[in-house]
Amino acid sequence: MVYFIWLSILTNAKNELIYANKTMSSSIHFMLQKHQSLLSIIAGQLIAQGALENPTAASEELIKDILSNNPDLAGFGLAKPSGDLMVANFEIDPNNRLNLLTRPETITSFSKALQSDRMVLGRTYYMTNLMQWVIPLRYRILDDNGNIIAVMTSGLKMWSSQSLWSTYQLPDHIRFFIIRKDLYRQYVPKTFFGSLEDTYSNPTPESWMMDFKENLYDQLGIELNSIRNAPSKVFIVKGAHGNQRDSALTAISYDPTFNQYIFTVSPIQILLHKLYQPLVWLSLILVLFNIVLFIVLRSNTRLQKEARHNLKFQATHDQLTDLPNRRYLLNEFSQWAARCNNQFYVIYIDLDNFKNCNDLHGHSIGDQILQEVASRIAISFTDCLQIRQGGDEFIILCPDKGNQYTLNLCNNFLLQLIKPILISGLDFSVKASIGISHAPEHGSNIDDLLRKADMAMYEAKRSGNTTFIYSDHLEKRQKHNVIIEKELSLALEKNELFLVYQPQVDANTQKIIGVEALLRWENENLGLIPPDIFIPIAESTGLIINIGDFVLETAMHEMSMLTKANTLLQSLRLSVNISVHQLLNIDFINKVSWLHKKYPDIALIIEVTESLFIEDINAAKLILEKIQAIGIDISLDDFGTGYSSLSVLNKLPINELKIDKSFVQHALSNESDKNLIQSIISLGKSLNIPVLSEGVESKEQADLLLGFGCDLFQGYYFSKPLKKEALEKYLNQ
Repeated sequence: MVYFIWLSILTNAKNELIYANKTMSSSIHFMLQKHQSLLSIIAGQLIAQGALENPTAASEELIKDILSNNPDLAGFGLAKPSGDLMVANFEIDPNNRLNLLTRPETITSFSKALQSDRMVLGRTYYMTNLMQWVIPLRYRILDDNGNIIAVMTSGLKMWSSQSLWSTYQLPDHIRFFIIRKDLYRQYVPKTFFGSLEDTYSNPTPESWMMDFKENLYDQLGIELNSIRNAPSKVFIVKGAHGNQRDSALTAISYDPTFNQYIFTVSPIQILLHKLYQPLVWLSLILVLFNIVLFIVLRSNTRLQKEARHNLKFQATHDQLTDLPNRRYLLNEFSQWAARCNNQFYVIYIDLDNFKNCNDLHGHSIGDQILQEVASRIAISFTDCLQIRQGGDEFIILCPDKGNQYTLNLCNNFLLQLIKPILISGLDFSVKASIGISHAPEHGSNIDDLLRKADMAMYEAKRSGNTTFIYSDHLEKRQKHNVIIEKELSLALEKNELFLVYQPQVDANTQKIIGVEALLRWENENLGLIPPDIFIPIAESTGLIINIGDFVLETAMHEMSMLTKANTLLQSLRLSVNISVHQLLNIDFINKVSWLHKKYPDIALIIEVTESLFIEDINAAKLILEKIQAIGIDISLDDFGTGYSSLSVLNKLPINELKIDKSFVQHALSNESDKNLIQSIISLGKSLNIPVLSEGVESKEQADLLLGFGCDLFQGYYFSKPLKKEALEKYLNQ
């Protein structure tokens, strides 16, 4: 009976060890894949922003963003193919630059990175600049011709609280470590093999490896190299561990993507303790032995089931909300879909402006809000599979009961969601945007359905609707946007961008007081593309920085030429729209200051939108004050459509308010728009800020606005936007 008890304990221990090995292997593999994808995306951004031509200036802000958004990264840098480190998040001595092809701990991984399309892991070493042990990551960057132009180098913190290298997911008696293909240790728990310096600087001892290989061959009849040919299998070996012999069970598997062996180890001594109690009772009396044996077996089974259940739950559920996670969705999707006869809806929920809540009130408040949102999801979608995708995103799989039923479910949830959430004496009202896809109408593959539901969610967010069901035009528009993005990246190079100017007039005298510079784009393949189509794409891809600089420089240059040709036009002012991304760019103040000195006779007005104040009102205020100090006025564009309040507006350095043309268009027929316009003009008067109305297209509109006290007009009633030559003729007339 003792023998069979021991076999049961040993079998359960092996199963637990195999499961732990698979869990850690999978977690580490996905973590490394995530960082490989991250480096690939960063490479694209560096190329798109021209960071590689001027790495120090162009990549400083990006490196800060990378490290702030990825706390498990120990650092980040860019190196030339020759190995010289160009830029890093720590100071580089210009007289003694680091060369990664000359340092013994980096030469191998750097050389491999030059030859590999994948991310390469370097040997673990102590990074003096960062004063911590790191696992190096290398990833090469290619230009359009396939030539290596740089190598990104980063590192994973060994014992970060957010790192999967930690063993917090495993039972206390299980340890795991990683050995590279070249037999150097990639990761071991602290003090597991002695000093960290000896552990990582030297390969695994030959004697230890020989013992392990002998046990592997004696017990399983295979060589160590055979494990690399079966990367998805876990092998169990009983044998040597450290300086002790026959003292541990070891599970080993191999990750061919990153060329490393994953070991999980459980001491035999832990298993032996489970036999002591039965042995004691057997020595006393046979009857008591049988009773105790029964209890021990039942207890052992329960503990093993709980351990497996806990490990599985942690791997497949979100720790904050206890909802199933994406891994659970992928594992259970086929069975769930089959139970619904492959007819169901995928609902993609994204909370609106949740990042602002985290920034203003802290992540602890944000976590409590997410927990309450998860609770309301559970109440609203009772017969559905509820998943937390991550961050502020949730996925619901709902059985097919018709479009209207699903829309009603979503609308009822949104009504529940906006009910105040009371946390620490504060009331929070949360809103969300929801995208829906349907199987099998929109596909049967979960990735396709999630992608299309995600597209529908962004359409709901963009259009202001709270819920949107996927349709094929979204796919077509996305493909069209990809083409636009590709062509837009070459628009400046091909001289396809040009400016037009719309006059601005004094409401009382009808005299022209200035012009607004407006950007246009005419592509040889796509024709004339409206600004409301290509400007959002430029902002999302970062192209808006260079395009914005082009608009500002071109407008000031052309206006300078115009005023030099006709001295009567020197009093005209020039208004230029500035993107939020452009305004918050670190070089913007210097650029504007340089242009102001170059064209001192141009009365420049910078136009900003209210969305600027959502980002960071204090930072925005500081930038606007610096611009005013240069001698440039600030105009608040599209006022009334955004988020400004009287208390905020009163604190900002604003020299002009622009009423959005959407209000002016319906002012004669819509009482609400008329009242809103009158209120804005009254607000401007009370703050002593001039008010300009856009979109004035008729005399009736002009008369109405003049009656309300509007100061300035702009619109087709006075002139359409004109090219420079047409503007010059118009002004002379």
